[in-house]
Amino acid sequence: MISPTSAGIVALAPGVHHACGLRDGQVFCWGFNRGGLLGVGEPGLEEVLGPRRVPGLERIVQVVADYDYTCALNDAHAVYCWGDNDRGQLGTGGTDRRSAPTLIAGLNADRLIAGYGRACAAVGAGFRCWGSGELGDGVERHRQGVPLEIAALAGVDDLTLSDGHACSLEAGEVRCWGHNASGQLGNGEGGCRYEREPCPHSRCLPPEQCKHELLPVRAVGLPPIVELHAGGSFTFARDASGKIWRTGQQGVTMDFGADNPNYRPQVIEGLAAMVELGAGASHACARTAAGELWCWGNNAFGQLGHPPGPRGGREAPSRVEGLRDVTALAVSSYSTCALTGAGEGRRAWCWGDNGRGQLGDGTTERRHTPVPVQWPAAGE
Repeated sequence: MISPTSAGIVALAPGVHHACGLRDGQVFCWGFNRGGLLGVGEPGLEEVLGPRRVPGLERIVQVVADYDYTCALNDAHAVYCWGDNDRGQLGTGGTDRRSAPTLIAGLNADRLIAGYGRACAAVGAGFRCWGSGELGDGVERHRQGVPLEIAALAGVDDLTLSDGHACSLEAGEVRCWGHNASGQLGNGEGGCRYEREPCPHSRCLPPEQCKHELLPVRAVGLPPIVELHAGGSFTFARDASGKIWRTGQQGVTMDFGADNPNYRPQVIEGLAAMVELGAGASHACARTAAGELWCWGNNAFGQLGHPPGPRGGREAPSRVEGLRDVTALAVSSYSTCALTGAGEGRRAWCWGDNGRGQLGDGTTERRHTPVPVQWPAAGE
């Protein structure tokens, strides 16, 4: 038995080709199940087209999903992870894939943050992180399989991790590090340059040197920020008045370090005051206090909530029609999800890429408008 009603659900966590949700203290996952990625058993099953409960987890208060793994936090502060582990992203001390939730020994977390091959847990006034990538202390880690305290993140209020860069938020100030070819760090620099002159007629191109920062740099020109999301080659921030700011540009230019306006934070025009923000690989969404949802950016998969244009290119903010009383949103690389209503009337909706069943509507059909996630009946 299935139902679009999702009373009891409190959160959605879309990855890229799979997604998970939290209902009544239990985790449900759906979509691509390669090697048991969903943690629901049956590792030989390639796709799960609707939410299925992840066994062995109770009293869960947070779930986070990324490209190839998922982690959950329970009310006793214990952390469980499952999925791919080639970069140490499960925090288990090795690199073996896990098709069932596996406890991270010795970790007592307050909150989880996931991002492309690495994850972090807020522990008191600091962060412990694991996996592969840069964490703001100037070190490039590879297969850091156990949680490690990151001194550079001590005192940070929030953290956001993308595939090539990351940002922290402390006392309203944004600092970012990592790739900066598109100016996504917001420090007024960016771009790439060739290491030597290209061949005549561009028949061969030499290696590029692109802007990159190992240590955090301050994003310039921003008012006090209250919410922060890194996605693809962009960073999005919400200030205390509800304005949304963007750093980064579409594509990479060869004006290495030039004072390009796109290398500095800019306000997203055409939006009212927003109370929540989310960002994917190349699109973003935000909601108002009145429950309206607005999205902008790339719409190649219909992730903005309407059919893509003839070229599927970047689009200005527009309201997602057909949704009322939006109470929460969750944005993945190429899809978008939202919760509407409350109590017995609460429902979960998703739209965009669905090639692996990651929208949870029982199909693998791409959706250009919101469709309800088909939850199993209570107790199943």
